[in-house]
Amino acid sequence: MRQRWRIIRNGVVIVVLMFSASPLLASSIGEAIEAVADRLDAEQIKSGASTGSWPTEADFTGSIVAGMASAYELTCDGFYKDSAELGGDYILWAAGGNFYGDEAFALTGLSEISSDPASNVWRTAVSDFYYNVKRDVDGTVGYISLFGGTEPSTAVFYMAHHTIAAFYVGAEDKQIWREGLIDWLAQVDDDSSSLPTMALGVATWALARTGPLDATFVDPSGTGRPYWNLVTLAALPGLLAGHQVPGEGAFYWRFDHGDGGSGQAVSGYTEGTIFGTLGLIAASGANPVLEVDDAILAGRQVLLDSISSEGKVWEHLCQEGSVYYAYAGEMLTVLGELISPGDLNLDGGVDFADFAFLADNWRDSGCTACSWCNGADRDRNGEVNFGDLKIIVDKWLEGTSH
Repeated sequence: MRQRWRIIRNGVVIVVLMFSASPLLASSIGEAIEAVADRLDAEQIKSGASTGSWPTEADFTGSIVAGMASAYELTCDGFYKDSAELGGDYILWAAGGNFYGDEAFALTGLSEISSDPASNVWRTAVSDFYYNVKRDVDGTVGYISLFGGTEPSTAVFYMAHHTIAAFYVGAEDKQIWREGLIDWLAQVDDDSSSLPTMALGVATWALARTGPLDATFVDPSGTGRPYWNLVTLAALPGLLAGHQVPGEGAFYWRFDHGDGGSGQAVSGYTEGTIFGTLGLIAASGANPVLEVDDAILAGRQVLLDSISSEGKVWEHLCQEGSVYYAYAGEMLTVLGELISPGDLNLDGGVDFADFAFLADNWRDSGCTACSWCNGADRDRNGEVNFGDLKIIVDKWLEGTSH
C-alpha cells in the first residue's frame, strides 16, 4: 500500500488576533466557487512530466481534483471539467492502480460528471482497485492493517475517503472499509493525533453517507482511546457540534479546546472547519431532525469569509499560515455541499429569484448532467416540473440556505 502523511501544521505557531485580511468580495457561493476554481485551473501544471498535478502538491492531487469535479457539476464550466479530467489522468498514471483514499474519491467525482456515470474509465479504475485489494493474499483487512504506524487522524482521513468510494462502486468489501474507518476513529484523541476534530468531522461525513448513525459503539472492545468509551455512532453529530466555537462557525482543533502546549491558535483552522461542516451536513441529510442548521450556516459563513479575492485558501480562516492547493480543493467540495437544493442561481438563498429562474425553464425536458436544464431540474428526473417546484417551496418554508 502507498502511504504518505497529510499536510499538518505541527511546529507552526500562529497567533490569531481577528478574522480579517483580504476577504472574498463575492455575494454568493457561486462566485466563491468560481474564484477558487479559476485559480486552481490557472495554476495547474498543463504540460511536462507532472501534467495534471499542482506545483509541489502532486501527492494531494486527489483532494484538488475532487473539488474541481464538484465545481464543474455546479457551474458547467468546461474548463473545470478539463482540469479535473487532466488531474484524473495524472492520478491514474501516478498511482498505477493503487489509490490513496482521496484519489479514489476524486475518481468517483469524475465518474459522476462523465456522460455515463454507470460505465466509464474512472468508475472502472476504482472498482478494479477494491476488487484487487479484496483478492490480494492479505485481503482488504490486511490492506487496512498497513495503516498501522500512521498518525491516527491521517489514517481516518484516507479511510473516510476510501469508504465513500467503496460504497459508490458497490465494492464487495465496502462494509469492511466502513468498519475499518470506525476502528481507526477509536484511536483518535488529543494525545495521539495531529488533527483530532478534523478526524471526527471527516469520519462523521463518511459514516453518515454510507450507513446509519445508530447505536453501534465506536469502540465496542474498549481497546481504543478513552475519549470513545461508550460513544455510539448516533452521538457523533452532537460531539462534532460541541467542538464548534460558539457564535463563530469555526471549529476547535483539539477535543479539549486547548492548544496542547503548542502555542498555536486553538481554533479556526480551515481544514478542520471544512470537514467539521461537511460532517454536520451529511449527518443532517441522514437525519433531518438533528438541530444543526444554525451550526451549518455559521460554518458556511466563516468559510466564505476566509477566501481571498484571488481565490486563495489559507491554513487558517483568518488568512494566516500556508496556502495549499489541497485546501482549495477541499473548499470547493464543501461549498458544493452548502448549496441549498432550492438555490437555482447559487446566490446563497432561496427566494423569488429562484422562482423566476424555474419559470424560465418550466416544462423543459431532456435535462441531463451537468446543466440539468440550467439547474432548474432539481430532482434530476430529466424534466422541470412540479417536483422541482416543491423542492423550492420546501426550502423557502424551511427558511434555510443549505
